[in-house]
Formats: sequence, structure tokens, C-alpha cells
Amino acid sequence: MKKDNIEFFDIVNEKDEVVGKISENRQNTIKPSQLRFINIIITNNDRKIVVPKRSSNRRIFPNCYDFSVGGHVNSGEEYEEAAYRELKEELGITNVKLLEVAYFSPYDSNSKTFQKVYILKYNNEITNYDQDGIEKLYYMTKEEVKKLMNNKPNLFKTDYFVVMKYLMDKNYL
Repeated sequence: MKKDNIEFFDIVNEKDEVVGKISENRQNTIKPSQLRFINIIITNNDRKIVVPKRSSNRRIFPNCYDFSVGGHVNSGEEYEEAAYRELKEELGITNVKLLEVAYFSPYDSNSKTFQKVYILKYNNEITNYDQDGIEKLYYMTKEEVKKLMNNKPNLFKTDYFVVMKYLMDKNYL
């Protein structure tokens, strides 16, 4: 939900139930485990993974590698709605079908947040991405991602390791 160009996020309890709401400029006053997020991993027919590198102007995790798409679930929004919204905002992709493959809770996993993870098989070239938030899009094999995660772990968002290990162990990638 936006009001006067400020986004609002639902605050959730340990059961992922909405118990309040907070504005984006106040989100740092609560624990990440009180917010909801979505992440999408995009692969193509060559089994390459879309791995964006975040711009240096990003407030959180600047210059880090990220999920193909990721973001907050806005207040009043469901996880799946947020996934499609973020997919359109970040990469300009619409009219596709996401597959939900995982749900993480900070209370029963190594995840820092509540999050749902989606997979998208997408073979079109991605040219309409958010160039303000994304420095560059890379297409990497699973092995290239693993190698980069092992050699330069500080260049990834925190939950990237939890999610990617799960997806790789379950053969989603």
C-alpha cells in the first residue's frame, strides 16, 4: 500500500499473521523477521540463472548479487501479488506463470525473514529492467553461482545462501 509515495509493510508475528503496519522509512526500527518478502529465481532453457548485480546507489546491499527478483510484500498484499508486482517493476516481465517452490520462516529455518520463493522459466531476453536499481544482469550456470558464492560470499545478500542451497538440494536449478 502506498500513501503519498511512501510504501507501507505489514508487521507479522511469529506465525506470519499480520499484527500491524509500518512505513518503509521506519522499517529499520523492527526486526527483519517481522516483515514479509518474496524472491524469484529465473532460469532459461540453457539452465542459466538470471543473477542481477545491485547498483551502488542501493541503500541495502549495494553492489551485491541478488535473486533474479526480490522485494517486500506491501501492506494488504499477498505474497504472490508481490511477486508479480516486483517482477514487473524490476525486470518488466508480465503475462507469465510463477511456480511457488518454498516458504521460509525465520523461526524454523536459517532465513532472516518470512519469505516465499518462486521459480520462473523464461527464455526471452530481458532488456526492460530497472537500470537504477540493477547495475547489470548476468546469466550464470548453477556451478558459476556456487563458485561465486564460495569465493566471494560478502557479495551476496544474507538469505541468498539459505535459499539457493535449498533450491539446489531440491534440484529446482
